[in-house]
Amino acid sequence: MLSPLVQRTWAPRGQTPTIRVTEPHDRISVIGAMAIRLKPRCFSFLFHLSPDNVNFYGSSVAKFLARLHNKLNGHVTVLWDSIRIHSAEPVNAYVAEHQEITIEFLPPYAPELNPVDQIWSYVKYNRLANYCPLNLTELRKRIMAELFRVQKMPDLLESLFHHTGLTLDPL
Repeated sequence: MLSPLVQRTWAPRGQTPTIRVTEPHDRISVIGAMAIRLKPRCFSFLFHLSPDNVNFYGSSVAKFLARLHNKLNGHVTVLWDSIRIHSAEPVNAYVAEHQEITIEFLPPYAPELNPVDQIWSYVKYNRLANYCPLNLTELRKRIMAELFRVQKMPDLLESLFHHTGLTLDPL
């Protein structure tokens, strides 16, 4: 959202810090996937931003899944949180047509187990903390820059994955 995630800040003694926001409810929605190849071990990240003030919905999630599937080329296991949009009819239809896609769901209300939520937290609370853009265009540029930065850091992705406590070891 255009309103910043305020962390610690500073101001001259006796002056309350203020952050002016033009449209605090304006937003950009982002969908992303951490891709992990097992042999050789390789972590990558793919993402897509919605148009301004537009949420993702079933067909846009299915389009992202198709893009992910085409990029990864082969059998894909998708580990998703249990929000409704991930089991919307367009998503289910795409998965039904592509037998090489397996869907597994994380337990409800367990964001600490979701590697992509770890990425969002890292970007929001570390890289964009106290960032106060003038408009959505400026916010979009900064988000893109930060997510491209994350894409270039496979060691960070691996660290964020391990932070979940999940393992890639066979059962």
